[in-house]
Order: sequence, then structure tokens, then C-alpha cells
Amino acid sequence: MDESRIMKAEPIMRDPFETRCRSPHGDRRGVWRGNAVASALLVTAAVAAVRPRAALADELADSKADDLGLRIDPSLSLDPSAPQVAALPGGLTPSYGQRSLSEGEWRFDFHGFLTAPLTMGFNTRMNPMDGQSKNVLHAPPVVPDDLETFSHTGVIPLTYAKLNFSEGNNIVSANISIVARQATVSTSFLEPADQLGITDVFLSVLPPVGGNKFHLQLLLGAFSSRYGSPGEYDEGRYGTPLIARIGGAGEQATIRTGFRNLTFVFEQGFRGQTNQASSSITPDVWNNFADAGAGNTFVADAHLGVSYKQRVMVGGHFIRAWGQDALGTSAPDGRINIVAADARFSMGRFGHLYLAYSHTDALQARVVSRIISVLNTQGGKGLMDNYFGSNSGGTGKLDTIGGQYDLSIGRLVSYPVPFSGDGPDLFVSLFAMQTHVSSAEADRDNITKRKVGLEATYSLLSWLAASMRYDRVDPGVSQPGLMIGDTNAGLYSFAVLSPRIIFRTDWQATDQVVLQYSHWFNGSRTTVRTGDPPVEDLATVPDSDTVTLSASMWW
Repeated sequence: MDESRIMKAEPIMRDPFETRCRSPHGDRRGVWRGNAVASALLVTAAVAAVRPRAALADELADSKADDLGLRIDPSLSLDPSAPQVAALPGGLTPSYGQRSLSEGEWRFDFHGFLTAPLTMGFNTRMNPMDGQSKNVLHAPPVVPDDLETFSHTGVIPLTYAKLNFSEGNNIVSANISIVARQATVSTSFLEPADQLGITDVFLSVLPPVGGNKFHLQLLLGAFSSRYGSPGEYDEGRYGTPLIARIGGAGEQATIRTGFRNLTFVFEQGFRGQTNQASSSITPDVWNNFADAGAGNTFVADAHLGVSYKQRVMVGGHFIRAWGQDALGTSAPDGRINIVAADARFSMGRFGHLYLAYSHTDALQARVVSRIISVLNTQGGKGLMDNYFGSNSGGTGKLDTIGGQYDLSIGRLVSYPVPFSGDGPDLFVSLFAMQTHVSSAEADRDNITKRKVGLEATYSLLSWLAASMRYDRVDPGVSQPGLMIGDTNAGLYSFAVLSPRIIFRTDWQATDQVVLQYSHWFNGSRTTVRTGDPPVEDLATVPDSDTVTLSASMWW
């Protein structure tokens, strides 16, 4: 191998389009590798060394890797091409794709991810009538785990498919993503809003400027960026970015440079929306309840990060979303400001740790559209519905902290012998999140919501693993109509225990089938969301048990 090529490469850089999958064991098995974008961005053999090209990866000793800075490649956001899903059971982050052997070669790539679950909920009727069974089956289940609420745990997998297409070379590539959150053949009625269609359309440009001093990357078009992703290469166990998810059309520029053991990353973006719901549109299921009250919204963001020896990455983030479109009404201008900091530690055999703090300050955010998402909510209206209250006008604050720690016991105990993930292993993950709500609406003010979870997975055989997950959620009693400040707030909490059996075709397969049972320990006042659009339903008794069969694959 040409040593000079290595030293001229970008040893301090992480390709933000490479949501790789090493397995949770820290081995170099292939997982998300982003389409031709990844091929375009990784322009040197040094970055190739961190990829699962077996001949090269296995030849590099740990000491050599330290010298070349091949530990982690710092990035401030998650790859837009990565599916917006939580980590798969067992801690696996899907990856796909293969790097072009010729950097200057134009190449077409097609990669994808799918997960298709069936979940049944079990309940009982209080007073069954003639011809009715006492036992009830629900599909989908009736559980307190809605994606847009704080109570979302991600323990019940959701249907999701993402197809990524790209064409390009090592300078520029065109990228298109197609996403669906529902499979029509499995539904009882057509849900167009879940057939998202083309979600991302953008160019990735890597201008050949700066030499070895700095590297510039440009994204131009319509795409999403996620900040505060707890997983090493995904959105973490909760499937929730702790800072924000930004959509829209515009630009994002990332500059990286290094000095000795330090890597500096600066990233900025500016985006807006390309359509707006008019007052003549009737909100309904087919249009995802189009919000005519949201005006034209723009998002400007800036991020600064520094990495030390590719093992520690510390970042600071500022995001501002605002709308100043009168919409022909007297609605005041609104905005959402986010100031956040996070730290990521890649500790080799001692695992991976992520910590984040985010402060969200919203003022009259009712008019801010869905191109920004905080804690999986949709725009300013989502914050009102789930945190600040319908009478707040979208004014309030969130102070959010959270983190995730992942550890492979097999990798830890096998040191100094490298562990490639092709044998038995125990993988453990601990994750938690808390947000404090300050609202202009008295009933929603001074409320703290928290959740914590633990997952352990033991790989027994090449085709079989067993997993156990436990989640505890305290929603803080902020649902409309409930007794705010109730001393029995714990009655609204719930916990869920989920043993799983995981089947796969090999130790490092890119597929898995999961059979999961979950028992829900619901409080006497635990509530679920029902209806269209979904709202808290005090009269519905949540299911106490669920069984899930899900299939996943990535390529």
C-alpha cells in the first residue's frame, strides 16, 4: 500500500454520508455506506481503510490505525440518506453499498432498507355482548407509544422502506430518495400521506479546492439533516434526534480542516420550503392534515465541532427557524431558536458514548411549518399540541438532555485480539432522555418528562440471537383534560418489557427476522392517542400485551 497516499488523505474526516455499519461489536462489517455520495466524498485510500474492505481493514494494526487517525471520522449530523428509524433489535445499524474501485468513474448506485412488521395487541372487553369474545386483538396495537410524542420508545417497530438512487463521480453526484411508512397491501384503507414518495433530491459536490489544508462539501437541493443522533451511526434506540431534524430546499456547506491531533468541522445551512397549504385546503388524512395556519418558513443553522484523535467529538449547534408571512391574517411572526451542545466518545473496546443538551426557545411558533422537527414533532403546531398547549400560541421552552452508551462485551474481553463479530457476544445498551417544559399556558408549565431504557443482546449462534429490552416512561402528566400537578403523576407512567428472538442468515448478515413479545405495565391513567388526527383518548384502555413479527433487510 502506498504510504504517501495515506498521509495525503483526510485522516481526520468522517464522511457524513457514510452511516456505516460496523456491528455493535466494533467489527468492520459493512453496514450503511451511503450510495455514490459516499464514493464521491471518500476520495482517498485512507478513508477506505476504515471501511469493511477486508484485506485492507484486517491488515491495519491498532497502533497503525492510531498513527493514521482511523478511529472515528467526525461529523455533526446524520447522513440524509440514512433511514429515519431507530436501531434494529440487537443494536444493529443497517448499511449498504460498495465503494467504486475508480474514484473518477461515473457510477450508478441503488441501495435500500426495509422493515416490515406485524404487531398484535391483546386486550379484554369489560362487558362483551352476544356474539363477542371477551378477548380482543388489535392490529395495529393500542399502546402509549406514538412517534410524535415524548412517550415514543421505538420498542414497537414501524413499517418503513427507503430506496436511495445516485449517479456521479468523485466530484459531483445526484441523489434521490424514495420513502414509504406504510405498505398499501397491508392496510385496510389507502393512506397517501404515508406513501411519502420522493423525499430527498439533491446534488453533493466535493470541489477540488484546499489541497490537504481543508476539505469542502456542498449539498444543494432538497434534503434533510439530523442533529443530536444518539447512535453511533443511527438515530439511537428511541429513533429521536435530541436536537432537531431539518428539511427543506437550500444548501449546506461543510468545511473540515486539521492540526496535529485535532480536527475542526464547521457546517452551515440555509433552507426554505417549496409549497404552502392554502386556506382552501381541507385538512384530511390524504394530505396529512395540511396546516393552512403555517406560513412560509426558513431555517438557518450553524454548527462547530472539534475532534481529538478521532476518539472524541464535541459540537456546538445553533438553529433558527422563522416565519414572517402574514398569510392574510393578523397572525404574528413566529420563530424557534435552538442552542445545543453534544459530545461523542468512541472508546474502542470500552464502547461508544453520546451525550447532548438542547435548549429550544419558541415564540409564537404556531406559524412555523413542518420543515423543522423537534423531538419528532411537526413544526410549531407539533410543539403546541405535544408540549406547550393549544392556548400557548406556540410560545414556550424545552430543555432536553439525553444520551446513549453501547458496549460489546466480546470486544472488551477479547482485547488485544481483535473481535470481528463472527462469534458469540453480549452487547449492552443504556439510553435515557429528559425534557423540561416551560409554557405560556399555565396547565403545561413547569413539567418534566423522562424516559430510560436498557437493552442486552446475546448472540448465541451464527443464525440466532436473544435480546431483552426494558423501557420506563414518565410523561409528566401534560395531556389535555388531565389533572395537571396531580400528586399521583406516576399513574400516567408506563413500562414495557420486551424479550426477543432474532434470526439471521449469518453472524454478519444484512437481514434479520425478529419475534418479539412485549408486556406493558400501564398505570391506571396511562393514555393512548387515537383518531385522525390522533389525540389523547382518556376512554381507551391500552393493550397490556403485544406480539411482533418483523423482517428487515438492507443492501
